Amino acid sequence: MPDLQMSDEVRQLLGPEGAARAAEVSLADGQCVHCHRPLDGTVHLVVRTHGNFLHAVYVHAACGPSEIVELPADEAPPVPADGYDMAMTAAVLDHGGADLPVLVAETVSKAYLVNGGPAAELTSAVAAALLGQGFSLISRLRAAPPPVAEWVGVLLLGHGPAGEDGLLVLDPDGGQFYAGAVELPDGWLQHVGRYGWAVLYVGDVGLPELRGEGKAFARALRAAAQAGRLVGARIAVGTPPPTAAA
Repeated sequence: MPDLQMSDEVRQLLGPEGAARAAEVSLADGQCVHCHRPLDGTVHLVVRTHGNFLHAVYVHAACGPSEIVELPADEAPPVPADGYDMAMTAAVLDHGGADLPVLVAETVSKAYLVNGGPAAELTSAVAAALLGQGFSLISRLRAAPPPVAEWVGVLLLGHGPAGEDGLLVLDPDGGQFYAGAVELPDGWLQHVGRYGWAVLYVGDVGLPELRGEGKAFARALRAAAQAGRLVGARIAVGTPPPTAAA
């Protein structure tokens, strides 16, 4: 497991809440922002700032110190469709007696909006942006959240580098919210075929380390919802049509 360390200046900027939330992040699927290799050993927390925007990213100890980096004035903070390394977990989860296909996206590096100073409450920048695009704040998992128009998930079954399944999630502007591998549990495809959609949840849940633990998965997702750290929506999901023979 990577050992996360942060400097005193980073800890002071984040405040008690931000430092605690940064320390809770799972780095299981993370990459160093300098060398782009998987995180292992001692990992340093770097905070990129732009006005009231804070972006926590991670580097190997050998790649750089834990520090605060001011983004150039002409460099806009990343939006959900670009700039965030994500982990995606799929599951079939009970919602009020109905088993529904679920996708849970978690950013490895965290981005926050800060109001009232560094010790104030932190708001997830990704969640805030998605709420502005029609996603709903989730407090309970009793029913599927409302759909969002023109969001789509494209399944690329068996097309990964090692034959794994792939998933592409596109926003209405064609931006790639997620592009990568996904492990589909038994029954997930059948449920998607039945409904034509999946529930996409986005938030700080800590699922990468719980894969294969169904009950722990459900508990972690419900805890994130109760803590106000989960947004969600129904998105259309399908597979591309077969290529026509020449």
